[in-house]
Amino acid sequence: MTTVRTHYDVTAQALNAETGWHVEERGGSNQQLILGKISYSLEENVRYWSFFFPEGVTLPQVEYILRMPDTLNCVITGEPSQLVGFADSPERYRLDSLVFSKRIYLYIDAELSLNDKQHLNAIGTTLGLSIQVRDREYVRNCIELSKPAAFISHDSRDKDTLVRELARNMSVRCTVWYDEYSLKVGDSLRESIERGLKEAKKCIIILSPNFISNGGWTKAEFDSIYSREIHEKRNVILPVWHNVSKNEVYEYCPRLVDRVALPSSIGVHALSEKLAQAIMA
Repeated sequence: MTTVRTHYDVTAQALNAETGWHVEERGGSNQQLILGKISYSLEENVRYWSFFFPEGVTLPQVEYILRMPDTLNCVITGEPSQLVGFADSPERYRLDSLVFSKRIYLYIDAELSLNDKQHLNAIGTTLGLSIQVRDREYVRNCIELSKPAAFISHDSRDKDTLVRELARNMSVRCTVWYDEYSLKVGDSLRESIERGLKEAKKCIIILSPNFISNGGWTKAEFDSIYSREIHEKRNVILPVWHNVSKNEVYEYCPRLVDRVALPSSIGVHALSEKLAQAIMA
């Protein structure tokens, strides 16, 4: 399960210096361990802060962290200055010479109100900082945005004649699940495909002689998409006819003949535009 802490941990993995503080309310109650890391971007010559505030933290505790001298100077007291560089370059940089961008990311494991966020941004403005709040709402939005708008089901033999260029054009307009873009080394092929089929708003099926004759992955994908339509009681399939006849489509699945399809002969740009319009409708 993706959490606020997960986002804090995986963001800016390249070059970081991390520390922590035990912060408590006045009177010695509600002690919280706050994590912080300075991320160094050598190519941009800047450094910036990210903080993680666990569940139960209060706004005064967040404000205390923002007002700390270490925060305002973007340093970790006691951290030795280092000379670093890229393995393939002779150039070296002193980390303390990088410019503090004044950007601070606040990863807060809570559901903040708009007033809370505005309050933190106002504090940041007063301190000359640029505050970016990332709470549970932010995580939910990230999860939703990571879901593909469309899954492109196709036979691999059609990549060079249509699918690769279509996926490239579609990706400018919306998020697509396409194997060359969406699969990484070590991924489970079955699990990744099933997740894409379930999460995508629409499923583009490139119906071609190659697709129709393929009794392996494409047949399994089509069966899953067809079953999803029945289960959800709504149209999910966006068919594209690619060098295929009406009779061939009818023999493969009679129901698809009644579905309005786009011919690939209209060209990739027009095809991607019309598909994007259908997906976002």
